[in-house]
Amino acid sequence: MKKIIIILLAVVNQSILAQYDPQALSVLDAMSAKYKKLAAFKANFSQKLTNKTAGIDEVISGQIIVKNNKYVLNVAGQRIFNNGTDIYTYNPEISEVTISSYDPDESEINPGNVYDLYKEGFKYALISTESSGDRVIDLDPEKRDKSYFKIRMIINAKDELKSFEVFENTGNRYLYSIESFQPDLLPDSYFTFDTTKYPDVEVIDFR
Repeated sequence: MKKIIIILLAVVNQSILAQYDPQALSVLDAMSAKYKKLAAFKANFSQKLTNKTAGIDEVISGQIIVKNNKYVLNVAGQRIFNNGTDIYTYNPEISEVTISSYDPDESEINPGNVYDLYKEGFKYALISTESSGDRVIDLDPEKRDKSYFKIRMIINAKDELKSFEVFENTGNRYLYSIESFQPDLLPDSYFTFDTTKYPDVEVIDFR
């Protein structure tokens, strides 16, 4: 009986360590610090959506430009401007832009905020280190009210994020792969949709 208790305690302790793995935290901190040093950056990425049950296998490409808490996201024919206060979603096909207030707590996971995502509300564990130097890290949300139950990151030996995959409760899996990355520098005005440049656009303001 004593031996069984010792084994159970060892398993419990290992589980606790895996929830907030210091090795994973070290890798995540190094990655985050690397991107924080940049005034701004531009990344081209691919987004792959799969759902084996529903037979879904789709790939789209996108681009994001990030400066501090601001970003411009180009994906699926839309341009999304976030100036840190408001979000402008512009659809050129129907010449329409919707404006809503930005709430960081409701922000979607995207290639612009994923570098700091682990810092609040997540457990993390280093799953493996590949021979190439790539580190595989899983993030699990502390609260179970999320639409997803896991985020898997692959971070290379240079502390650069290669990809991240979001596992949703519906069975959807979104894999974001960083295709190219470069530092960039743009004025703050770039991150606000300028309606004067699109006189025919219909503005729908939800603020």
